[in-house]
Amino acid sequence: EAEIITALYKGIELLKKEEEAASTSDSPTMQTDQDKVARILELKGGHPENIALQTFDQQYYDQLSQEDKTRFLKCLNSGIQNPDSIMGCYACQPDDYDVFKPFFRSALEKYHKVDLSKTKHTNNWSLSGVAGLPADGILDLTKLGLPPLSMRVRTGRNLKKFPLPGSMTKDDRVAMETAMGKVFDTLISKPEFGGRYVSITPGHPNEITRDEYDKLVKDHIMFKDMSADKYLLAAGIAEHWPHGRGCY
Repeated sequence: EAEIITALYKGIELLKKEEEAASTSDSPTMQTDQDKVARILELKGGHPENIALQTFDQQYYDQLSQEDKTRFLKCLNSGIQNPDSIMGCYACQPDDYDVFKPFFRSALEKYHKVDLSKTKHTNNWSLSGVAGLPADGILDLTKLGLPPLSMRVRTGRNLKKFPLPGSMTKDDRVAMETAMGKVFDTLISKPEFGGRYVSITPGHPNEITRDEYDKLVKDHIMFKDMSADKYLLAAGIAEHWPHGRGCY
């Protein structure tokens, strides 16, 4: 619990710093790979918490092909443009984790503070042996005198035929929303699911008004305006907002 409270405090502190930095940011516009590498080396010493910068290895970079150098630096763009980043790197293609495995492996080890040569995650949803649970193993909050509660589980998934968000074009985003529409229609047709799909893509048949969007954001159902996030913008993830975005 103490670790959670500490993490929350540090997160609030970081958000405050980010807000202050946003109004004074003077990140240079970088046109070439050489410019980006020079910027990384310039920033590296002064930003020890930026994992992307700290994981960058000149020797590893130099042995990449020119095409892969450009592709690799795209993954680091958010951390380069925003030196106050903690992670600062995003895979832009599904196989980036394999193509640039030495980099991403090292970055993930730094972020999670583990040695992946010794540690391997194993999914285990069993509650057996967990202390303090009801004898019948049923976590029924009504027995605690609480009303029914809801919770949101956040997951991220991608469709194989599309690149990851950082490399998607506007057409990719709209096409992916269209492809997912068939899935949502199937869910909506089932009585046990129902619901509706709403879109913020201009001209979409299910496009909602600004007031409806704001209410869904306030209710923590729809995500906030991603184009206001400088980290996601630099990573390419928030480009073409609001095209291709919606909520089931």
